Amino acid sequence: MSTSSDHLDGGGATSADVSTSVAVLAPKGRDAAVAVQVFSKAGIPSQSVPNLQALAYLIERQIGAILITEEALSGPGADAVAQAIASQPSWSDVPFIVLANGTIARRSDHAASKMDVLRNAVLLSRPLHAEELIRAIRSALTARCRQYTARDQMEELQLRERQLYESEAKFHAITNSVDQMIWSTLPDGFHDYYNDRWYAFTGVPHGSTDGEGWNGMFHPDDQERAWQRWDRSLKTGEPYEIEYRLRHRSGEYRWVLGRAQPVRDKDGTIVRWYGTCTDIHEIKMAEEQRQLMLGEMNHRVKNTLAMVNVMVSQTLRRADSLEDAQLSIQSRIGMMAQAHDQLINATWTETHIREVINAALAPHRTGEKRFEIEGPDIPIGSKQALGLTMALHELSTNASKYGALSVQQGKVCVTWCVESHNDDNTFRFHWVERDGPTVAPPSRRGFGSRMIEQALAGYFNGRAELSYDPAGLSFDLTAPLTGLTLQ
Repeated sequence: MSTSSDHLDGGGATSADVSTSVAVLAPKGRDAAVAVQVFSKAGIPSQSVPNLQALAYLIERQIGAILITEEALSGPGADAVAQAIASQPSWSDVPFIVLANGTIARRSDHAASKMDVLRNAVLLSRPLHAEELIRAIRSALTARCRQYTARDQMEELQLRERQLYESEAKFHAITNSVDQMIWSTLPDGFHDYYNDRWYAFTGVPHGSTDGEGWNGMFHPDDQERAWQRWDRSLKTGEPYEIEYRLRHRSGEYRWVLGRAQPVRDKDGTIVRWYGTCTDIHEIKMAEEQRQLMLGEMNHRVKNTLAMVNVMVSQTLRRADSLEDAQLSIQSRIGMMAQAHDQLINATWTETHIREVINAALAPHRTGEKRFEIEGPDIPIGSKQALGLTMALHELSTNASKYGALSVQQGKVCVTWCVESHNDDNTFRFHWVERDGPTVAPPSRRGFGSRMIEQALAGYFNGRAELSYDPAGLSFDLTAPLTGLTLQ
């Protein structure tokens, strides 16, 4: 080896960062010392190593490059070098500059096999000019620097991959632990994620609602409205909020509250949408039921007040004195209150006719079995129950004052039945008084008779008639069976 004016003839090892340093192994003569001196002048950090074992150690520490003479490849420690080279990480490939013993063209197979172990080696013939050696070393160090850069980039990518994995794992853990359906879309609204709650609620296969498949899960009457609202949010960036019916895994549609918010980058551009679906079916049904109840209560209160108004007006008009009017009004309002209590116990929907009749006649029973009651226990609506209660109150009061219940031997027979004819079911109700005083038609018709014949017939959508038979007063009500529960 020669310099610009000298061969390698002296110098010592330098201390530097091993990753940018050159290891020199030239055991014979002064080649090592001269090489170190040449590298020092060129500003290249280098260090001389005594043997292959020491070289293997530097390879494991990721030395920058290695200058080695061909004769130094043989001897103790060759296996350690081979092992160190084979054990390098995937990104590392230590470059070797090998100084040949003689001309390259006359090398033996044994010498070639030694070179193959190095994997990344350049063979240079001696004597070697210093400038040529420096160029070769710098080229090797440049290539090695690229390896370090690739390593750093790979480690950064691996770090980001781990962070991304951990972030996704946390995201999935959180979204699958909450009692809500969570979904996300790309900026254009393409749905690409649903949490486990979505699939548990809908029962559809994973991935089947990606893209625009979600809209098919809505009730047909809600699909167009939901899509228009979502399309407006996509175009304007406004938060998305809507109530719609979503198909449950059971096949029924349940009310759901859908919400979504956009996520924007630092420039304000939407990069993703995140949304939730909350099952509000029970709340929705409760609200609808509350509104129905309020409407029904309003309707019934109006009907009751109208009945009270007519009752008071008619009673005052027909009463012989204010005292008689007061007693009549109190009695009738009291009976209405009892009927309302009966309906409240039946939740104001419907009750059964036997309960209504027994409750209405209870104040007039003396334990002497003056009443004969017989008929099937069929349902009756709240409006009809109230009307029948008031009619029975009027009939019982009249019977106690003037009719069968005003004498010891008098009796009242109350019967009802359902008759079927040509698929038509007819309800018939009878009130018959026996063994009482002789009956004569009244000289004037009061509130009771008007209410019994007119109002009661209207409640049942049927026909009602009072008959003043001298042997005893009777009352007949005929109506379609559907009239008992007519709203």
